[in-house]
Amino acid sequence: MASVYFATKAAVRSLARTLAAELASRQIRVNAISPGFVPTNFQSKMGLLPEALDSFGDYVKQSAPLGRFGKPEEIAAGVVFLASDESSYMTAADLVVDGGFMNV
Repeated sequence: MASVYFATKAAVRSLARTLAAELASRQIRVNAISPGFVPTNFQSKMGLLPEALDSFGDYVKQSAPLGRFGKPEEIAAGVVFLASDESSYMTAADLVVDGGFMNV
C-alpha cells in the first residue's frame, strides 16, 4: 500500500512540473503541495489495522523535527499561499508542508 501512495505523490509532483512547462507561455502557474501526516478520516479508509496506523504515527512524530502531526489548517495555509499573489513568481514548485519530515 505504501508503494502506491508514494508513487502517486511522485506522479503529482511530476504532473505539476510538466503542466507548469506546458502552460507557462499562457502565464498559468502550476504548483503542488505535499502535506505531511495529518490525522483525518482518510487513514481509516486505507485498510490498515489501528495498531499499524498508531505505530506509523509514532514513527512520524519521532522522525519529524517538529515532533508532531500537522493540522488541516496548516496545510490549508500553504494552499492559500500558492493561490495568492504572494506566490506570483512560483511555478513548477512542490511546497512541502510536513514539519520537516521529508527534508531532514
